[in-house]
Amino acid sequence: MSIYDYYAQVYDDSGQIAFSIKMIPYLDDLLQRHPAPGRSMLDLACGTGTVALSFAQQGWEVYGVDASSGMLAQSRHKVEQTGHNVTLSQQDMRRFLLPHPVALVTCLYDSLNYVLTLSELQQVLRRVAAALVPGGLLMGDMNTQETLEHVWGNNTFFVESQDMAVVLRSGYEPETRLSTVHIVGFVRQENGLYSRFDEHHTEVAYEDDEVRAALEAAGLHVEAAYECFSFAPLSEKARRIMWVARKASNQQQ
Repeated sequence: MSIYDYYAQVYDDSGQIAFSIKMIPYLDDLLQRHPAPGRSMLDLACGTGTVALSFAQQGWEVYGVDASSGMLAQSRHKVEQTGHNVTLSQQDMRRFLLPHPVALVTCLYDSLNYVLTLSELQQVLRRVAAALVPGGLLMGDMNTQETLEHVWGNNTFFVESQDMAVVLRSGYEPETRLSTVHIVGFVRQENGLYSRFDEHHTEVAYEDDEVRAALEAAGLHVEAAYECFSFAPLSEKARRIMWVARKASNQQQ
């Protein structure tokens, strides 16, 4: 069972969809500054499909890849409701394949922080490079150590509505730079009773130079690293970084 398979049922309703809604216009602004060489894209770790669907609604050819069957079920439901075309598949982001290369890859909502070793991060980025056309673009955001250690830290968060309640308990280990979140959720069923799910999520805080080196080693030249949702240069207190990296125009798949 993948993480998010049960959480996916209440993911949007628990408030997480707000991140995607905020990200959509920011991606549009990023593409004005860093144009993609075409209108085909992959949303890697696409989750419930909000961002992927927004690109499809703008006329892009869109692929969505996620490891969680639960998240993909939510994505498929949205796609069916709107009638727009998004090609969805369940794949590991370290080994994913596409029918053909695309002009843009997005990997959002700190999905890259879930890749817990540098060697695996390099695997992911090499697959991204292989999935891009020459001159293609990667846009991916990551949580910083500031967020995982001092914002999430060792805290408990609680979200509830009429049909669900979710408790998130976080802990951070400075030695390993690992942040673990234990999620306990209660979801109302048709009979009025609640079912419970438990998930453990782990993210790692990478140093900026580690990410930059991994991108360059994969053949992705860093065009920018912004404080996410702005175009401000990075500061020591940055909570989230948006990495923008491009495959060389003369580099083959």
